[in-house]
Amino acid sequence: MRRISLIMTIVAVLTAISLTSGNSQRPRTTTQTPQVPSRMTNEQRLQRTVTTQQRLNHYFHNSVVPKLRSCWSRLQGQGTVAIEHTYTRDGSGRWVMEKLAVSNSTLPRGQDAVALQCMQEAVRATSFPVAAEDGDNQQYVVKWTWPVPFPTNLADQTRAMFAAKDGGSGTGCDGQGTPASCWDCVYQKDGIPKCKQVCEGYKECYYSSQDSCLNVYRCTTGGPTGVAGRGTIIY
Repeated sequence: MRRISLIMTIVAVLTAISLTSGNSQRPRTTTQTPQVPSRMTNEQRLQRTVTTQQRLNHYFHNSVVPKLRSCWSRLQGQGTVAIEHTYTRDGSGRWVMEKLAVSNSTLPRGQDAVALQCMQEAVRATSFPVAAEDGDNQQYVVKWTWPVPFPTNLADQTRAMFAAKDGGSGTGCDGQGTPASCWDCVYQKDGIPKCKQVCEGYKECYYSSQDSCLNVYRCTTGGPTGVAGRGTIIY
């Protein structure tokens, strides 16, 4: 009896370990949206990306940039600072600022922290409307690469960005070479879906089965002065 009891105990322990290991590989979030893999063409995806980037830039240029200019002009050096803007959905149907984080910077040491402080002041108490394409997502991550200093012809570049219909002539997600850092579930030539990096999609993507993935949280990569270039490999 003792031997049987010992064997049963060992089996129970191994089962618990197996379950724990399996759970650790699942997304650590309760917001998981089953997603049918995309069958959009590269052209269609580019058009959707441009439209989304322009929507976000209407918010940035109307609500954030006017308050950002003065502080931004005091930054030292030249380069870019990539900031991850995280928004949460409120009860009134708006995306409200939750937090900011610098993901990359080419500025002199210490200036990225100053840039982050400038941005925190500028985005305080700002928000933008939830749109139909946001689905039921409760979080939106906007990965924007900001130029330092702002270009002297910012107004001209802004007008050109809003006038773009199907992508600019530059490269990257912002026309300035910024690489895609969001994810989406797309069909491959063999008919099997796979998580791919894109300019406009989701913060996270997990392979679920042969006909679906789990996409978590809205995500868009871009910048304030341009849109995804036509030469960009979207996926």
